[in-house]
Amino acid sequence: MAKRIAIVEDDEDQRLNYADALTRRGFEVAAYADRPSALAGMAEQPPSMAILDIMLGEEVDGGFDLCRELLAREPELPVIFLTSRVDDIDRISGLRLGAWDYQAKPVSLAFLAERVSSLFRILEMKQGNGAGESAETVGELRLDERRLEVSWRGQALSLTYTEFNILAEIVAKRGARGASYDGLARATRQGVVENNTVNTHVLHLRNKFRQLDPAFDCIKSVYGFGYRWNC
Repeated sequence: MAKRIAIVEDDEDQRLNYADALTRRGFEVAAYADRPSALAGMAEQPPSMAILDIMLGEEVDGGFDLCRELLAREPELPVIFLTSRVDDIDRISGLRLGAWDYQAKPVSLAFLAERVSSLFRILEMKQGNGAGESAETVGELRLDERRLEVSWRGQALSLTYTEFNILAEIVAKRGARGASYDGLARATRQGVVENNTVNTHVLHLRNKFRQLDPAFDCIKSVYGFGYRWNC
C-alpha cells in the first residue's frame, strides 16, 4: 500500500509542485490550502506523514497550531515543516512541537522526495520486528540503531529521529572529549544547523530522560565544544 502524505501549503503553485514530485515518487498525496480543510481531510483519511508550511493564509502560525492538533491525535505522526521562516526561534518552536524535520524554502523537489523517502525507510526500520545486532548497551542505556529505539533503566523513551541521532553521536564519542557541535550538526542530517538548534535538541533529550528519571545527569555540556556522555 502506498504511503499517504498530507501537504498543507497555502501557495497553490508550491502545493501542486510538491504534490507532483511526491506522486511521481510513488506516494499517495492529499494537498490542502488551509488548516480547517487539512484537519477535516486528515480526520477522514489519516496520513502517514504531514508536510506543513507555518504561515497558512491569514493564520501566521497556522502550521504550528495544526502540528499541535495533529500530534494530539497521533503522537507518532512524522511531521516536516517546510517554510520560508528560518529564524532560530521558529526552528526551535517547530522542534519543540515534536517535528521530525524543519526545512527552509526554497527546496529542490528532488531533495524533498528523497528526504521523505529516507524518513519512511527510517520508520520502517523502527517498526520492524526483532532487535537485530545493532543494539548496544552502555551502562543503563540501551540503544537499538536498527529500530531507532532507546531505553533507560528498562523504560522506553520516545525520541524523534533527530533526537535519536544526536543521542547516538553523544554516546559514540563517550570515550573521547565528547561530541562536537560540528559532529552533532551532521548527526541531525538536516543540512546547515546552528549550535542553538543542537542545544534545543539536547534540552529535549534531557527533559525526556528526566521524565523517567528526575536525577538523570548523564549528558554533560563541554563548554564551547559540544556534549559528552558521562555515565
